[in-house]
Amino acid sequence: MTSSLCPFAAGTHAVGRIHDRLRQDTGVHRDELPDGSPVWIIGGYDAVTNLLADHRMSAAKSDSTTNFRGQNLPRALDMNLLNIDGEQHRRVRRLATTAFAPEHHAAHKRVAGDAAKRLIAGLPASGELDLMSGLCEPLPPRVIGTLLGLPVDKLDRFQTAARPMFAIDPSEEGYAIQGALGAMLMLVAGAINEKRQHPGDDMLSRWIAARDGEDCLSEEELISLAFATIIGGFENVTALTALVIDEAVRFRSTETRLAVDSADSGSLPKLVREIISDVAPVNYALRRFPVEDIAVNGITIPRGETVILSLRSANTDPARGARPDLAFGRGRHFLHRRLAR
Repeated sequence: MTSSLCPFAAGTHAVGRIHDRLRQDTGVHRDELPDGSPVWIIGGYDAVTNLLADHRMSAAKSDSTTNFRGQNLPRALDMNLLNIDGEQHRRVRRLATTAFAPEHHAAHKRVAGDAAKRLIAGLPASGELDLMSGLCEPLPPRVIGTLLGLPVDKLDRFQTAARPMFAIDPSEEGYAIQGALGAMLMLVAGAINEKRQHPGDDMLSRWIAARDGEDCLSEEELISLAFATIIGGFENVTALTALVIDEAVRFRSTETRLAVDSADSGSLPKLVREIISDVAPVNYALRRFPVEDIAVNGITIPRGETVILSLRSANTDPARGARPDLAFGRGRHFLHRRLAR
C-alpha cells in the first residue's frame, strides 16, 4: 500500500501514532524518501524481525537499484559493518568479533559501571541536578573511549566531531557534517597509529592484533570499526540514557522506587529493560536492499529498492508478547548489540 502519513515529515508528537499505523493492513507501505526516491517501510514485529535476519536483505549500497547514496562518507568511514555485506562483511565481522568475545563481557560491564558511579558521585547532593551535562552526555564518551582505548585528553574532541552527524544540517552542501567527518577521520586514524606503537588492553589493540591465518584488518577497516562504535555509542546512548531516566522519574516513579528497594536484585534491571523497549530513540533500522524480489505479507518488493524497518512499531506490537525487544537490533549487522545493552 501507499502510506498516507509519511513518517519522515512528521512532528515529534506524531511519531508514536505513525508507528502504530505502520502495523495496519499488510504492514508494508510504499512511500518516498525526502530526496524523492522510492522506499518501502515495514511495520510489525514478525515482519521486521524476519527481515533483519534475512540473508537476502543487503546493507551494501552497491545493491541499490535506485541510486541510493545516503551520507557522503569518506571511504574509510563508509566501509563500516553497517554498510557492507556478503563475504566482505563476514570477513570483517570474523576478525572484529575478538574484541567482543565472552571473556571480555565482565570487563566491559565493569568499565560502564565504574564510569557511571564516578559521574554520579560528582553530582551535587542537594538542589537542582543537570543530569544531561552531569551524567547523560559525559557517560558514553567515557565508556566507549575507555573500551576503545581512545586518548583521554581527546574525548571531548571525539564527542564534538560526532554530534553534527545526528543534527539536521540546513546548508546545501552539508558543511557541518562534512567538517565533522573530516575531524573524526583524523582523530580515529591518530588513535589507531598510537595503538600500533603502544598497544593496550582495549578494543583498538585487539582489532589491530586480530588474525585469521594470514588475514588481518586493513587500516580502512580499523578506522571504520572504530567510527561505527563511536557513532553508535555516543549520541544514541546519550539520548537513551536521558529518556530512560526521564521515564523512570516522571512517569514510573512508584515502580522505580519499588524496584530500587526490592530484595530481588533483578527487579531494577527488568524495569530498565522494559523502559528501554518503550522509549528507545532509534525508530528505524538502517536501510536495506533486497538482492532479489521478496514477498512480505503478500506484497512483492522489487530487488534493490530501499527498505526501512520500523523498530518502534515492532517493539510496541501487541503480537510481540514476551519475545525480545529490538531496541539494540537483531541479526548479523548488530555486532555491538551486547555491548550496547
